[in-house]
Amino acid sequence: MEGRKGHIRDIRLRVSAELILSRELIGDEVERVADYALTSFPKIFSKGAPSGEAPQIEELTVKGNVISITVASGRRVRAHEAIKRARKAMGEELGPRMGLGVRSINIKSFEVSFIGDNLREVKLPLVKKVDVFRDCLKYWFELSEADLYNQVPDRIITLFIEKQEALREAREVHKIVWRSIEKPVKYNGDPGPVMEEEGWVKRFHPGIWYYLQPYTSLLRIFENLIVEKVLEPLGFQEVVLPKLIPLEVMKKKGQLTGIPHEMLYVCEPGLRELGFFEEYVDSVKVFNNTLPELLKPLLKEPSFCLPYAQCEPFYELFSGEIVNLDNPPVKLYDRSGFSFRHEAGGLRSLERLTAFTRIEIVYLGRPEEVSEIRDRLIDNYVNLLDKMLDLEVRTAEVTPVWMAHAGVVSDVERKVPATLDIEAYLPFRGDRESAEWLEIANASVHYDKYVEWYNIKERKNREVWTGCSGNGLERWIYAFLARHGFNVEDWPTEIKRLWKSPSTIFMDTWPPRVLKQPPR
Repeated sequence: MEGRKGHIRDIRLRVSAELILSRELIGDEVERVADYALTSFPKIFSKGAPSGEAPQIEELTVKGNVISITVASGRRVRAHEAIKRARKAMGEELGPRMGLGVRSINIKSFEVSFIGDNLREVKLPLVKKVDVFRDCLKYWFELSEADLYNQVPDRIITLFIEKQEALREAREVHKIVWRSIEKPVKYNGDPGPVMEEEGWVKRFHPGIWYYLQPYTSLLRIFENLIVEKVLEPLGFQEVVLPKLIPLEVMKKKGQLTGIPHEMLYVCEPGLRELGFFEEYVDSVKVFNNTLPELLKPLLKEPSFCLPYAQCEPFYELFSGEIVNLDNPPVKLYDRSGFSFRHEAGGLRSLERLTAFTRIEIVYLGRPEEVSEIRDRLIDNYVNLLDKMLDLEVRTAEVTPVWMAHAGVVSDVERKVPATLDIEAYLPFRGDRESAEWLEIANASVHYDKYVEWYNIKERKNREVWTGCSGNGLERWIYAFLARHGFNVEDWPTEIKRLWKSPSTIFMDTWPPRVLKQPPR
């Protein structure tokens, strides 16, 4: 969002509703109910409201089995809350006396006026109409009784406030913390096209690749080095986390509200019967095409996501459980599969991918333990990258990626940096000071955010923190080859020791360099 932050001075609500009674009123019951409402409702509405700020009844009529009421309020005890109170009070007080209650609530009109400075009209759910004035935005919403009891109006108001207070993306933090010494340039080419030319990789689909030899051998070397040099010294244990993530788990992590446009979704078949798909199957045979427009109606609504960061199931593992901080911190890692992203900014060679391999590292414990684990991970990464792999790298304190993914635009000030990135210099991109460095790893402290969002408890109510660290192995290879090139003799000693030169697949028409060779 651009421009100055919106400032909200006041919020006014006006709700018109029909309280549908459990039976028709007869005789003097109409007058008795009206008198009760006009004398009792104001007292009920005023509970918890500051003096002079209680919801006010603007209109009230009683006819047949319907009480029509319009309530206006401020932001404290809100008009819709007042109507819910009215329903409850009638059941408790008129039920025993008159055998009368409220069967349902019909919302006729729901208006919210946001009064303030620099307010921007924003998209909100369930909007019927918006009026824009000099210092006011007035929204009309279409809401149901169920929405009232599910706190939908309050969430919509909160969402409006969040959108007005959202900071511009340009304010993201990126502060260099440490950098290795400048290292002489050994290779100045972009390794991506070379890997394709030589047959190390082959494009399968945009953002998805075959990893062939010798690419896969190099990937496994880096994967094992991360485990041996970064994780095992800190006592991390390997696990296999689920790779099909229910939407509810993603909602808890904030990703359905923060990055729904960056995730890949999974739909189940409408029925597990071949006959249900008969028309689609026949059409594929006849038209010899995939026909996704015919397939879509046969699928259920999306119920899963593919893993965006692989750490989502880790927090769900502890959801609703009680942990004991007298035990050692939990330290786990998963290297069992791909992460999947609908990447922004375009798919560039093997540095930005739809499907990529990674080792996801997660930890849970006391605040001081989680902070120390994160810092030691960074130290181990840097030692491996700078010393053993001889890469030119730097660390940077950045805007926490987990906050951005959850749509959180601000957080309380913490003395512990939330996220540290490790970035590698790629010589082919130009001068160090102006070139874009490639992020190849990060490590974060989430504070107590995920503990709260996933309802993780501690046996003595002590503060629990979580953290995670991720690294894309494709980016490690990319940075390594951009620095050292493809001549194995120019590679660092330890990598040459681990390297066993495998053979590459050759066809008459592939890899591309085959076509440039004279026929035999």
